[in-house]
Amino acid sequence: MNFANYLLSRANNNSHPLIFSGVEQVSHNESYLIVNRLATSLVEKIGMGKTVLLLADNTTFFIVTYLAIIRSGNIVVPIDPKSPEKDILYFADICDFAIIFTQDKYSIKIHSMIPGIDIVTEKNYRSLSKEVSLLPETSDEDLAAIIFTSGSTGEKKGVMLSHGNLIENTASILEYLDLKATDRVCVVLPFFYCYGLSLLHTHIKAGGSVVLSNHPFIGGALRDIDKYECTGFAGVPSTFQILIARTKFLTEKLPTLRYFTQAGGKLPNKFIRMIAEAFPDKKFIVMYGATEATARMSYLPAEMCLSKIGSIGTGIPGVKLKVVTEGRDVQPGEVGEIIAAGKNIMQGYYMDPQGTDEVLVDGWYHTGDLGTVDEDGFIYVVGRSKNIIKCGGFRVSPYEIEGEICKIPEVEDVAVVGREDNILGEAIIAFIKSSTSDPAALQKTVQEFCRRMFPSHKIPQEIHILKELPLTSSSKVDREKLRCMVE
Repeated sequence: MNFANYLLSRANNNSHPLIFSGVEQVSHNESYLIVNRLATSLVEKIGMGKTVLLLADNTTFFIVTYLAIIRSGNIVVPIDPKSPEKDILYFADICDFAIIFTQDKYSIKIHSMIPGIDIVTEKNYRSLSKEVSLLPETSDEDLAAIIFTSGSTGEKKGVMLSHGNLIENTASILEYLDLKATDRVCVVLPFFYCYGLSLLHTHIKAGGSVVLSNHPFIGGALRDIDKYECTGFAGVPSTFQILIARTKFLTEKLPTLRYFTQAGGKLPNKFIRMIAEAFPDKKFIVMYGATEATARMSYLPAEMCLSKIGSIGTGIPGVKLKVVTEGRDVQPGEVGEIIAAGKNIMQGYYMDPQGTDEVLVDGWYHTGDLGTVDEDGFIYVVGRSKNIIKCGGFRVSPYEIEGEICKIPEVEDVAVVGREDNILGEAIIAFIKSSTSDPAALQKTVQEFCRRMFPSHKIPQEIHILKELPLTSSSKVDREKLRCMVE
C-alpha cells in the first residue's frame, strides 16, 4: 500500500484541522485534495520511482509536498535546509534528483548549486496542481523515502525506507501512545529528522492535528501548547534541558497536555525526575529509536517512568529488541550490543552495500549502542560503541560520568568525550553547560565531586565550562565538534 494513501485514508471527509502554523490553518480534507492534485502533476511531469529533493522548514509547504511526492510513487529526500553546500552537492551527486521542492528563501542558493534542474517553490507549487486522475499504486517493498543521517564514522548515510517500513512504524506508535483524533501535538522538532516526521505521520493517520511551533527560542512552545490546547509535546534531551534551565516550564500548568515523549538520546535521570514530579497528572514516555528503524524501537510505559528510571523500556509492538554479546543474550548487568528486528527496519543504506552489510546481519539491525538489562528484561543504554572511551586500559562509558556530574545543581547539561593521549590511550574530557557567574568555582566543584565519585580511570582530565554545548541540526549534542575543540 502507498504510505501517503495509508495516512490519508480517512482524510477526504475530515474537516478537522490538520495544520496550525501561526499564519494559516489547514484541514485534513484540504490537505487531501492538494496532495492528490500535486501527486497527479508529478506523475505527469517526472513519472514515478525518481528521487525528489525537499528542502524546507516545518511549514504547510513541507507537509503537502512531502505527502504528494510519496503519493506519486516517487522517493522523497528531505534534508536540513541549513545543510552546508558540500552536503547538498553530495546528496545531489548520489541521488540524481529529478526535481526539487524548496521554500522561496532557499531557492537562490539551490539554483546556484544545482543549475539546470527544475525547482518548485512555495510561490508556484499550487499552480502545478491538476485534476486528480488515477494515481499509481505502490507495494510495501517500494522505496518511499531516503533520510540522511550520520554513520558510525560521521559520514552521511542515506537510510532507505519503504512504504511498508513507514506504515509498520506508524501503526505501532499509534498503538502504544493510544493517539486519537482529539490529539494535537506541539512540534518543535524538524521534519527532516525521523522523530519529527513520526509526529507528523501519527497525527495525520489518527485524524489529529500538528501545531508548527517555529519560534526562535523554544520557550515559545509553552505559549503554543496553551494557545492551541495541545495534548502532546515531544522533545530530545536538549529540548527539556533548555526548558528547565531557561523558562518557567516546571511551574507551568499546561492544563490540556496529556503526555510528553522524549527520545533522541539519553536525558539524565535528574531531569526525568524533575519533570515527572512537576507534572504528576501527565505521562512522561521515554522512547528509543534510530532513523534505520524508521523512528521507534522501544518505549518505557509512563507508569514506570520513575520505578525504571533510566531505562528505554522494551520493544514496541512488532519489534524484537534484545542485547547480545558473543552471539548470546546478555545476563542482567552484563553489557552487550542492542539489536532489533521488525518490519520497520530499513531496506539498507542508499548506494552503500558495504555499510548495509555491516549493520543488517541475519535479519537483525545492529544499532552500535551498548546496553544492559535488568531482572525484568528492561533495557538500559550505557553508551554508544563509537563513543566508549578507552582510558588506561579500561572501557569507560560517557553516559555514566555524565549522569553523575548532572546531579550537581549548577550543571544544566554535560557531555563527555575522549581525546587521544600518549599515556592513557584516551583522556576523558568533560564539557559542562552552565550559566554560572563563576566558572572557575564550578570547575573546582566538579573536580572534587568526580574525585569522590569515580575511580581514577573515570575522572576527567579536563573540565570545560561553556554557556552552550554545540548541537546538531536535530538538537543532539555534537560530540564531533567537542572533540575538535580539544584536539
